[in-house]
Amino acid sequence: MGFFKYCTALIAVLSVVGCGSPQKAWVKDNTPHTAAEQALAECNYQAEAATIGIGAGSHPKTFGKAISTGISDGVVRAMDEKELVEHCMQAKGFSR
Repeated sequence: MGFFKYCTALIAVLSVVGCGSPQKAWVKDNTPHTAAEQALAECNYQAEAATIGIGAGSHPKTFGKAISTGISDGVVRAMDEKELVEHCMQAKGFSR
């Protein structure tokens, strides 16, 4: 696959990600919005820390392969982080 195909794939992925519907706020009975924001920040931090190694150690041999590997690793990491944040917030008693 050529460089331009990788760029096209990247643009397509970013377009789909950008078109997603806005997420509902996390809520918990009698909990102020600022507490929900703090809990979300903590969950985001933990999810980022847990997924930091995704893609580490891979050494693609070509520029095109490096781009495709980077894109796929980024997508996998984002999906894993989203799932971890959801579980973390639910464990803290929040829902959407």
